[in-house]
Amino acid sequence: MGCGASHKYAAPESCVDLTEQEEVHVLQRPCQAEPTKEPATSPRPALAAHKEEVLKVLDHARNHNLRHLPSRVRRALAETAVVYELQPGEILEGQVWFEGQCLVLSGQASVLLSQETEAGKTEVAVLKRGDSFGWQRHQGEMTEEELDKQETWAICQPQIVVTGGANLKYCRLIEVVEDIRGGSKAAAKAALKTKEDEAAHHTGHRDGGAALLPAVSFSALGQLWLTASPPPKGIAAMPPSAGALPRAHFQAALWQPLRDRLEQLTEEIRRRQRAKYRIHDCFPLQGHQIVVVKHHIIHLTELWYGSERGGNLSIFYAWFMEAMQVLGVTAYNYSDLPVETSPDGWATVVDGDARRKALVGRSGTDSAYVATGGVAQKQGRSAIDNTVLRNVFFPWEARELLVGRLLRKFLSRLLSLRQRCLLRKLSQRLGLDILRLAHDSRSHHTVRCVLAAIPEEEFKALGFNPSDRLLQLLRRSGAEVAGFGQLDEAMQRSVWEAAKTLLKERAPPLAVQPPEGSPPDIFARFVIWSRDYPGEFFEHDKPQHVTVFIAGMFSRRIVVVKRSCMERMTLARYFPLTWKRQQPLWGSASTGRFQVRPAGVKEASHVRANECPYAALHGMALSAGGFASDQRCNPDRKSVGYTLLMELQWIRDPQANIENWYITDIEKIVQEAWQLNPHGAHVLPGESFVAVGQNPKVGSSIRQTQHTQLARGTWKKYPILQVPASRIFATEDIMVPQADTEFIRLSDSLGTHAMLEIVDIGPEGCELDSCGLLLRCRSREPTAGSLLRFLTRLRLRLLEKLGGPEAIDFLVLCLSDEEGSFVVIFAPIPQLVQVQEGHADLVPWANPLTGESSDVVGIEESRLDFGKGVGHFLVLKDSLRQQLQQGEDTCRRIWAFNRVPGARGVISEFMTEYLERGGT
Repeated sequence: MGCGASHKYAAPESCVDLTEQEEVHVLQRPCQAEPTKEPATSPRPALAAHKEEVLKVLDHARNHNLRHLPSRVRRALAETAVVYELQPGEILEGQVWFEGQCLVLSGQASVLLSQETEAGKTEVAVLKRGDSFGWQRHQGEMTEEELDKQETWAICQPQIVVTGGANLKYCRLIEVVEDIRGGSKAAAKAALKTKEDEAAHHTGHRDGGAALLPAVSFSALGQLWLTASPPPKGIAAMPPSAGALPRAHFQAALWQPLRDRLEQLTEEIRRRQRAKYRIHDCFPLQGHQIVVVKHHIIHLTELWYGSERGGNLSIFYAWFMEAMQVLGVTAYNYSDLPVETSPDGWATVVDGDARRKALVGRSGTDSAYVATGGVAQKQGRSAIDNTVLRNVFFPWEARELLVGRLLRKFLSRLLSLRQRCLLRKLSQRLGLDILRLAHDSRSHHTVRCVLAAIPEEEFKALGFNPSDRLLQLLRRSGAEVAGFGQLDEAMQRSVWEAAKTLLKERAPPLAVQPPEGSPPDIFARFVIWSRDYPGEFFEHDKPQHVTVFIAGMFSRRIVVVKRSCMERMTLARYFPLTWKRQQPLWGSASTGRFQVRPAGVKEASHVRANECPYAALHGMALSAGGFASDQRCNPDRKSVGYTLLMELQWIRDPQANIENWYITDIEKIVQEAWQLNPHGAHVLPGESFVAVGQNPKVGSSIRQTQHTQLARGTWKKYPILQVPASRIFATEDIMVPQADTEFIRLSDSLGTHAMLEIVDIGPEGCELDSCGLLLRCRSREPTAGSLLRFLTRLRLRLLEKLGGPEAIDFLVLCLSDEEGSFVVIFAPIPQLVQVQEGHADLVPWANPLTGESSDVVGIEESRLDFGKGVGHFLVLKDSLRQQLQQGEDTCRRIWAFNRVPGARGVISEFMTEYLERGGT
């Protein structure tokens, strides 16, 4: 849909054209303003007030083609824009859709479609500040597809109805296009295409994030959705009589193209792997491009589920985890592990021995990667603290990292030229153009066959050594060396050593590297600190950190590499989730509780793959740490990039680096589950349900870095989580599952349709005091502040009453119920103690609160964590495998073993107080 211009369509009579009133000094409308005078020294004249407003809105327009226009073009658009204003209740329809592209400056309006159904008008979009609508009709140049699109749009009788109490102010951009592009209709149609879009059209998805976003849709409705805001009620919530057309256009014009693009990205990974790219170069998206795709998916899913429910990243999470498996970031593919289910479906058994064998040899991967010029991936406080690699280096490290990589590519190119000389000689000798065949990927097999048929004597006659490694590589691959990654490991080491030798012998001298064993100066300590404690101020002193950082750069004692550059060398790729903390995160100690994170602070999670998965789509969400994480879109650069602070990895919030043990972050779990799961019962193709939880101490091997566990799963998938409740607190009448279940009316303070259930879990016939306990919270709005406040305070009460974090821990999960609501599992559990030394999966454990041990009660597994709590077990013992065949009984006994005496009473007391206070 172009934005060309034509003057044969008049604006609606109800609209007030403010452009012609710029000379009026008495303000009659908010956007009428007397032109301001700019000082004579200014290179550009000042714009009128409402023209300045147009320019500001262009900077933040939803249409990325408008937003990424060069500043000169955007200013020209603002100078010649025609501004209109409509009062509440007024309607735009008919030819207004074909009078050029219009940009909303203020106010709000609804876009309605009138279909020949009983449903009447249907709201399909909302227009707000920064949204745009309309296109240009050019009868003489329209294709058959465009004519069909225009006819279909006219049949729908679209209307724009101004809603709310404010006027709708918008501007028409069509005249600018003719002024800038010379009036050509063909040029006008493409006027708002940037050079980046044209390049993306030729290079496909490989060149950047802009190509990932469709600029033009074959559907007029799809085009409107790309540039407008989602309606409160989404497409999925439309009645069947009115929703067929919007659903069809959404699937065909927006959703399926997105799925195709994601599949193209996966194929690009495979293509680069076949071309022997190094692993860090195989992933086709940079960090800021991942964010572009993420925001696009959130917009599409918000269209489907409605702005009241919001968008989600379910499909992106599923694609990202699968892409990491294809890429080789994970040590193995989870689907390759033997997995069996108990006859009753309560327990899932993953073969731990097969997983252990798959991990053999993985430990030396990082050292081998570094030995051939790769960046060390191990840093920080734990094995997973490497999603953001350090960017502060010694000068000699930085030169080896950056210049050494260029030398490595140069030497690889020399090897390729040597192979080409060899092929040219062979072509002359054999009368066959082997050189041409080696350039065509379809002929590589032919080249291999030809070279295999040549005897060694023939190579010697040509002056070649048959044992030459380049010749051997050529005989194996049938192609010239295209890059460093195509060399075998021995040759990679040789090339890398040669590159480092050239650096030492030929490069200008740098600061002298101190002899080994000498005491490090302050700059050396700064570099070491950045490696060991990423995201924290140097020696926990902010002024000293800033001083050393800047002084080190000025004196060239340290070198800072841009974050965007370091991301291309990172293996642990991630995508970010952001949210604002509503409730403080509390810790507890013998001296009392203490605040770990305050309410109101901005939080971020880095979602990455679990390198050793034990569940389908197994990932982790780490705290983003203390680095600045803002992003920008620079209109003058035609690309999305990072701010200077983010490129420097400036430390903003070092308190974000918190530990994983003893601090159960309920809000983090719930927020991540909300963003990674569909928000309705009508799930889009490709979306997947994701269970989120945090391992308690007994199930967590990593203490230093806070992280949650993510895997495919829903509440309905796990029978242990569906055990009937003994007490139910609900906001509305429900069908009580059992006759002896106690039902208590709950106020709406936790949200509408909220339900709290106290569930006792134990083997059949077990006494109540011998049962385990969990609290099951069901809500359509799990991120509501009232529910989070309730769970946060309940956790604190249990810690205060039952001995603190040294005595009890918590298992908290959040899952979708597949119908648009969410289930939060909150279970107090004991801090189990290992009875014997040895591997944690092979020795018995004891519950110090009850005095029982697992070997005495006869259970081969006694711990509860993210997997075992729902019946998903990684098994190393045959005895446990046999016991899990009795799925329900074994799971119930494990939960009963993890009971906390007194927890039921504390929860009941807290609930009583909560009800008496009216839910405050």
